[in-house]
Amino acid sequence: MDLHEKLTRVITSAKILFIVPGYAETKMTDIAAHANLAVGTLYSLFRSKDDLLKFVFASTLDSMIIDHVQTLPVIPLSDDELVTHTAEIYQQATHQLHKLTTNYSTDARFSAMLDYLFANFHQYGAYFLILERNPQMSPALLKLYKHYRQQLYTDVAQLLATLVASDEVRYLSHPENDALLIIDQIFWWSAHKQYDSFDHQTNHFDQQQMKNCVIQQLTASYT
Repeated sequence: MDLHEKLTRVITSAKILFIVPGYAETKMTDIAAHANLAVGTLYSLFRSKDDLLKFVFASTLDSMIIDHVQTLPVIPLSDDELVTHTAEIYQQATHQLHKLTTNYSTDARFSAMLDYLFANFHQYGAYFLILERNPQMSPALLKLYKHYRQQLYTDVAQLLATLVASDEVRYLSHPENDALLIIDQIFWWSAHKQYDSFDHQTNHFDQQQMKNCVIQQLTASYT
């Protein structure tokens, strides 16, 4: 088993266990067992659970970071570096959403918004859920996430209002409510269903098929 596969197994297992049962309740032995690795192998990769957590966050922000690991155990970003990098990613994501109004034609912006939300939550959903399920773990990261999530609701509501004005979606009396509904539904199927729904370990489904189903449903409802 090469290093990339080992790191991928560990990160995948850590994401799952840091969400359910939670960071404090999860031991390194639990992660090793879930990843089907020896505990000694896990400690050769990461000196501590805290180092592993930081690497989970960093690899969620940039999946290519795994390919750049050259020395072991992994030296993660510092707390300040992680906060700074996370803030930069949120700013980039917000900028990408704002550009939807200019980068797509008037008949494709609603669909582009849905694709954006699915891609966003697919990449960062585990990061968000770890923070939600462990709110005392990192106040600085939690504060950033809360601000980003609120900004996302506001931006999607404003985009929906723009689409109403151009007759791209039906009339909406309260776009802010529809923004909540759309975002939370996509977040459920992109993240909650995979990681922390009551039946997430037994109820498997094709994510791409479900994405297509949700997009079809929302498109039929709003356009």
